[in-house]
Amino acid sequence: MHLSELLTYLPSAQLVSGDKSLDIVGVSANSATIQPGALFAALKGTKNDGHDFIDTAIKAGAVAILSDHASLSLPAGIAHINCDDTRHAYAQICAAIYASRPGMLVGVTGTNGKTSVVEYMRQIWTRATWPAATIGTLGVTCPVPELASGSAMLTTPAPENLYALLHKMAKSGITHTAFEASSHGLDQQRMVGLGVNVAVFTNLSQDHLDWHGDMDSYFEAKAKLVHQNLLNGGTAVLNADDPQVMRLKELLAKRQIVIWTVGSNPEADFCIQKIESHPFGLDVQITAKGENFRFPVALSGTFQAVNAVMAAVAAYASGMPLQDSLGALPALTPVRGRMQPIHEHPAGARIIIDFAHTPDALEAALIALRGQTPDKLKVIFGCGGDRDKGKREKMGAIAAKVADHVIITDDNPRSEDPSIIRAEIRKGCPDAKEISPRDAAIKAAISDLKAGDTLLIAGKGHETSQMIGTETLPFDDASVARHAIAQIGTKGAG
Repeated sequence: MHLSELLTYLPSAQLVSGDKSLDIVGVSANSATIQPGALFAALKGTKNDGHDFIDTAIKAGAVAILSDHASLSLPAGIAHINCDDTRHAYAQICAAIYASRPGMLVGVTGTNGKTSVVEYMRQIWTRATWPAATIGTLGVTCPVPELASGSAMLTTPAPENLYALLHKMAKSGITHTAFEASSHGLDQQRMVGLGVNVAVFTNLSQDHLDWHGDMDSYFEAKAKLVHQNLLNGGTAVLNADDPQVMRLKELLAKRQIVIWTVGSNPEADFCIQKIESHPFGLDVQITAKGENFRFPVALSGTFQAVNAVMAAVAAYASGMPLQDSLGALPALTPVRGRMQPIHEHPAGARIIIDFAHTPDALEAALIALRGQTPDKLKVIFGCGGDRDKGKREKMGAIAAKVADHVIITDDNPRSEDPSIIRAEIRKGCPDAKEISPRDAAIKAAISDLKAGDTLLIAGKGHETSQMIGTETLPFDDASVARHAIAQIGTKGAG
């Protein structure tokens, strides 16, 4: 793409120097990934300033620099593009260079449930034989092997990665893609220029206040998906039971947007009349479009039933007949690390792995399991370091209120002292047991389980590593749990 064409996407930018006929072959904000002929976006981050890496990018082959500096000392022949909002411009450039998209894009935001909703959508679409993919916390799930990835550095990738991936998906025949839109990604304008056909808002509860500062700012970041990225004529699928639903409706009032609400609220467009728990799943009753529907769902936790229904409604909004989207609910399978059962405990006790790392999510998971536990409900959890400290005591109090036994352990302490994090959690549950490291806590809890007990291992879910200090070490809750179960079996055999 010629620089002159690229500049048409940047009306507020100014070409300070350089030849408009330059051919721009790519874009990156990382000097280490610059290819010859690419544009380098010199972005200012919380730790680094891209301007410090301009020379490195040029040596790697960059032919143009995007900067918010009015003047730069650049070698002859290197183009300089100046604008005030470089993050916005960077995303616009990525959108222009990687212009192809799957025909149906669904963005899902909210504090909890994003991963489950996008994965359930992929399952529903796939069941209809539509080529479908997801992008999010679990990486990229896609029927094209070379595009699939089992891990993700960011819930919402950086613009150059997100747009390039969507471009490749479209070129590979993927027609439907659901992605997680994180509050960080929305706040950092990673999705500027990306229009979605359907936007899903699952809920809002305390999280990431270390970044956003307060709940209003957090809401404003999340809401961008609905009122900025959602295309005119698109559909917003909103949680009718969330207090923020009216604020979202107000933001959309003057737009040509279809709004569908989902939840137990009697006024919801898709009203969940009843969710009954059974040993092997849930029975869900829904009223919608003047009809009554009833489906068995092989999932644990009533909140997962809500996530599943929201996914089905979003699939309906994407063009699937309602009977088919809701009819796919019985075929859904659990998402890795989301109310994931770990089987084969010798005593028959239930062990559940869940990503719950916010007060609301922990409470929802515990309450769901409380109703399915004949004897003792036990929970193991910690809180991440260098993250919202305000939720630690709250999560401790919730665990003490709902569970019979609480074990406080380490999550991802990062640069913080793990013992200090545990002490802050303990303020909410002074009678809890404290066991560190995390594998020792899991092994101790599993060894004490009896028939009729349930153990929730919360916080890390699908994660396969643990961040301690400056190290990222291999760690998987499910693997540790299975190993502990095997050890019990070995001891019993001896």
